[in-house]
Amino acid sequence: MNIVQIRAGLGNQMFQYAFYLALKHHRPDTKIDASIYRYRPSHNGYELERIFAIHPEHATIAERNQMVDIGKDLFSEIRRALGWKKRTTGQLVIEPDPAQGWCPELLHADNCYLQGYWQSEKYFAEVKEQVRQDFQFCLPLSPEDEQWAKQIQNSNSVSVHIRRGDYLKKRRVEDYNVCSVSYYRSAVKTIQAQVEHPVFYVFSDEPEWGKAQEIFPEGTIFVSGHTGEKAYIDMQLMSLCRHHIIANSSFSWWGAWLGQQEEAITIAPDTWFKHHMRPDIFPTAWNTIDID
Repeated sequence: MNIVQIRAGLGNQMFQYAFYLALKHHRPDTKIDASIYRYRPSHNGYELERIFAIHPEHATIAERNQMVDIGKDLFSEIRRALGWKKRTTGQLVIEPDPAQGWCPELLHADNCYLQGYWQSEKYFAEVKEQVRQDFQFCLPLSPEDEQWAKQIQNSNSVSVHIRRGDYLKKRRVEDYNVCSVSYYRSAVKTIQAQVEHPVFYVFSDEPEWGKAQEIFPEGTIFVSGHTGEKAYIDMQLMSLCRHHIIANSSFSWWGAWLGQQEEAITIAPDTWFKHHMRPDIFPTAWNTIDID
């Protein structure tokens, strides 16, 4: 049996779930472990089953503890701090440095607990169609969001994701790049040169910043109102667009990937983090532009 840890926000949960499906393709007894949310709340918590109505098999606490000693409960933390380690039967595998590229051999892991983000389509290439099938949004849209969806589907729509808020916080600013004004201007010009009458739909945690930069042409639409447990609706609407300009965010990565239509143009920033590369994060058909 293998166990894949699920952690962080929705976009990362989706990469981890896709990796779980890829492992399950080789080892049907693979399970997930989302227990970390009991001790370390992140974003909106564990969201996969609520948003997509999927039902992955969860490892029990006993199964996890038998495999590896990584419990986050207070007793386990104190026990390890005192040097008292439990005897376990499996191996803890932490994702290797993504700068070195993806690791196909991990798809044949056996009796491992796997921690990581697995942010590459290459990990789940064998089960890509199942990933698309599983990531079908299942919750009904509000009448207002239905109108957004119809507008998007009836135009040469281009999703634009601007992510700033949490990337500017002290604990993240040293690791995460923030896409610059020049990145978005270049991306918009690229789209305008290749798409007839594009309509830009901007999704952002700081829409007023986007409006103030004079990046976008007249007629650009700023979509707002999706926060907290409704934040996923931005991804859902992004996925309905014909073309995409993403941020260095797994959230808009999936919005673009799920919305890949024939002849779609997807533009992405050329670097994800400030100090290390992720060479396999972008599908080969996507275009990259200097983030600065």
